[in-house]
Amino acid sequence: MRESQLSWQPVFSLSRKPVRRPRTRRPNTNPHQLQFIVEHPSQEQDSIPFVKDNLCCLDWLFNDFHTRPIISSPDLNASHRIATERLPYPHSRIDQCLPGHSSEGEAERSGASVLSLTTQCEELSIPTCIPSGVLYSTLGQRYHNVLERYNAEFCQIPLTSDFRVNPFQYRQGSDPSPMFLVHAVMALAGHHVKSTSSDIHRHAALQSLCENLDRYYGAEYRYSILDTIIILFSLHETQSALGTWRTHLLGAYGLFEACGGIDKWVTSARTQVQIGILLWWDAITSLANREDCVFPYAYLESLLSKYNGQEWDFFRLCGCPLNLVKLVMQLARLAAEKRRSSLNLFATFDNTTVSLLENSLESWRHVSPPAAVQDEESMQQDVENVHCSEAWRNGLLLYVYRVFQWVPGCSVPVHILYRARIIMDHVVASLLPLLFAGCELQDPSLHRKILGLCASWNDRTGFHMFNTTIPLLEVVWAEQKIKGFENVWWGQVIERQHASDSCSPLEMRIFFG
Repeated sequence: MRESQLSWQPVFSLSRKPVRRPRTRRPNTNPHQLQFIVEHPSQEQDSIPFVKDNLCCLDWLFNDFHTRPIISSPDLNASHRIATERLPYPHSRIDQCLPGHSSEGEAERSGASVLSLTTQCEELSIPTCIPSGVLYSTLGQRYHNVLERYNAEFCQIPLTSDFRVNPFQYRQGSDPSPMFLVHAVMALAGHHVKSTSSDIHRHAALQSLCENLDRYYGAEYRYSILDTIIILFSLHETQSALGTWRTHLLGAYGLFEACGGIDKWVTSARTQVQIGILLWWDAITSLANREDCVFPYAYLESLLSKYNGQEWDFFRLCGCPLNLVKLVMQLARLAAEKRRSSLNLFATFDNTTVSLLENSLESWRHVSPPAAVQDEESMQQDVENVHCSEAWRNGLLLYVYRVFQWVPGCSVPVHILYRARIIMDHVVASLLPLLFAGCELQDPSLHRKILGLCASWNDRTGFHMFNTTIPLLEVVWAEQKIKGFENVWWGQVIERQHASDSCSPLEMRIFFG
């Protein structure tokens, strides 16, 4: 039989105590005296150990603590945990962002638990007290209202348009939800309501996740780890365009490989869309930094073998249609190969594949679905899809020229400048094509318009990677004035950024959504 556990509880005022049998009392000389309450912990779930050899990539999480001390969170799975108990983090201000912290049913259950504890302590002749707050057995119950608002509002912000299997949504199926997942969601929600507790929840999520990487409780626990990695990546997007993006991607890749490989994960729409956003982030990071992708191309092939475009699609996920997504994935890998060959005097790069991709981009056109002409709203949506797709198409053509064809010192052809102007006409909220266009344009009025777009997107979405793109553009423009427009491009500025962060234990890279 499992022994009862004891936990401490501050003494409350005498006016709030239940009626007691008269007995001789000792004077209470210490107003902060701690009393003990008997608790019955819930049955722990059986755990299955991870294959640790395949999880070496997940050590990235430990590096995120730096030197900031973190206090371990208590086990909140006990059936009679009391909300007034001292917690290792302050009460979140997000708790007040929505009214109503509990239902009447929760209050009744809380009252029943208090009476049960009082009866037990009476029998044991232990002094008792009535807690002032509502009882919560899990963090998910405590932050229920904030988690509900996150699902209804905040998790939709990174998407072009929302859909049922939103990869950023907090899944409430697991009971109780792992602490690291709840803390990660609270951190991201806290950012959007400008709560000072956001950073506290973020560090708590990282610490809890680190402590639980060596085991999982069935499939749901694995999926919760994946959910947490994606939410933490999205949280870091809100902070800056410069971050340790590859460490998140390496953590996810290690999780997939440790749990059966990609073919074991593409069996549901939920995991498919999560893999899709990870592959997209991987390609965009590699595209801008001209480095190898974390995920092998076989991951994309396995995903596309299950992809049907019904429950989710790439355009709603990232604002880029599937055919262009495939070209992004290929260009990212070719750019890394091109950069390696440029650093090796004895290596040559074959431009044949690049030429084929360029022809594909030149001939690609948006095809409106039949549903696009049903009503005015659907027609407006289709027009926005055209603008976004054309921004990506022309942006990728600019990328092909600068990375694979341009020779430093040579003037830029007029048709390249024309594509940069086209992007300005089409751009909706696609940051990377806007960066490519901005670096090709010399008109000060267009510079001001680009900076205005970045500032507007930053304010509307709360994703500060838009705002941190501004100084990068300003550096490019300033150097073009000094050294000549034909001698400066965005790749040189990004490479210098890498060099300036070379002393960091983690790789800092540029990311443009």
